[in-house]
Amino acid sequence: MKTISLFLLLFLVCPNIEAQFLKKLSKKVEQKVENTVIDKTANKAADKASKSMDKVFEINPFEGGKEKSDPNLVANSYDFTWKYSMKMSTEKGDMTFDYYLKPDATYFGFTSATMQNMFTVMDNSNNVTVMFMKSKDNNIGMVNSLNVNLDLEEANEESAKYTFEQLPDKTINGYHCKGVKAYNDEHEMIMYLTNDTEVSFDNIFKTGKTKVPVQLKDYFKPDDKILMIRMDMKNLKNKKKNATMECIGLEKVSKTIKKSDYKFM
Repeated sequence: MKTISLFLLLFLVCPNIEAQFLKKLSKKVEQKVENTVIDKTANKAADKASKSMDKVFEINPFEGGKEKSDPNLVANSYDFTWKYSMKMSTEKGDMTFDYYLKPDATYFGFTSATMQNMFTVMDNSNNVTVMFMKSKDNNIGMVNSLNVNLDLEEANEESAKYTFEQLPDKTINGYHCKGVKAYNDEHEMIMYLTNDTEVSFDNIFKTGKTKVPVQLKDYFKPDDKILMIRMDMKNLKNKKKNATMECIGLEKVSKTIKKSDYKFM
């Protein structure tokens, strides 16, 4: 079983990753291409996402490298068969992020309604994060390094800061879930995870370097596919940073992103 902290960090940082990439992307596009290449809607989405998400969570171990990577590392296509929708609620309001998955794939994609012209793929096999942007005149692609090894080390460090407890099972939105409580002096997180689905993020971060908390060592079977269905996070020092994440949809889809449809910068 992958460390519970890896699931925790994944859902904490993915929205922030997209916001940060969008912010950087907006600046790069303004510098390198004409305004007609990417429409104003995309820039507004980037600005809105950055302002709304930058202060929600400070940790961002999955951000990846700051340098651009070789577009040749991008796969010719990325196929997805499931859409997993996660609603994040904070004091500032609600945002829903759609994660796109495929059983046993070593990549996943994500987007949101506020970033409908943007689609991000985190590809662990090729160690890249790829952003695909649509506009009226051109489709633009950008690729950055992912640096997964460093990320997993930081995930283990974050895990070590928490005490973990098992909670009674619970049914949420039709899924039978196992509960986990993680806490320290600053945060308290209650998570409910299910192994009743066909997809998970396990293969994306398959490695022997992650450390499973002792309290959860045998909580799931090694081959279980695990998804987070709900998480309530309390900041014990600043309740304004409290947040809730809940799976509001898991449905079969057929989605393909083709590299040939985009011009890489």
